Amino acid sequence: MKMDIAMLAAAAVFAVAATGCRTVPITGRTQLMLSSDASEREMGATAYGEYKAQTKPSADASQQALLARVGAAVKDAAGDTGFEWEFTVLQSDEVNAFCLPGGKVAVYTGIMSKFANEAELACVVAHEVGHAIARHGGERMSWSQLQAIGTLGLSLVGCSDQVQQVYGIGTQYGILLPYSRSHESEADLIGLYLMAKAGYDPQASVAFWKRFGTGNSSKIGELASTHPCDETRVKNLSEHMDEAKALYQKCAKKRGLGVAMANGRPTS
Repeated sequence: MKMDIAMLAAAAVFAVAATGCRTVPITGRTQLMLSSDASEREMGATAYGEYKAQTKPSADASQQALLARVGAAVKDAAGDTGFEWEFTVLQSDEVNAFCLPGGKVAVYTGIMSKFANEAELACVVAHEVGHAIARHGGERMSWSQLQAIGTLGLSLVGCSDQVQQVYGIGTQYGILLPYSRSHESEADLIGLYLMAKAGYDPQASVAFWKRFGTGNSSKIGELASTHPCDETRVKNLSEHMDEAKALYQKCAKKRGLGVAMANGRPTS
């Protein structure tokens, strides 16, 4: 009886994985997708409202105007997504940016201060837009659902807590974290192409990550990280630079590096 339940659970997992597939724009990768686009957008809009309530938008009009200009260019390069895009600079020392499902992008003032020019801002914005159009949030939720189904299956067949713990650790480090790192690399690649199509010099992406990075320079540390190490990130971007340059050359409106920036603000 336990074996029958386990086989049924396994069959259900494979059936769900086989039917819930989607192709990622630009890269063409096939991904698991069990959540709906509409539900993701609703969650994204709700979470975005909560973020803006907790962390106030920057009162610096020049920062908001610059992000709006960059966001509009990158959004146009992404094409018709059906998203209701929003781009906001949030007042926080946190050195980060994020994009929630449905195109809700936020850039913290902490990372604005790290940009040397507008193109570097475009690199980060395009990366976050890449996450959105690839629906990485929905994909992570989908894999977490499959992990939960597997845990339930082990429990139903009477596997010990120790076995379930080993399964949880194995899937976390063997599937979920590698997928998270692959999402970051995919967002880097999509972002590289989008910033080039938007008219920003794609070489600014390599310059930015070489100077800024994440502080994750260890290959060993990468195994337990959600992001690829700095060296891997720069290498991957450099390997696709020729294609990005070709897109940039085809762009009718070249912005180059855009305006220079200092202390998080445009200098002109």
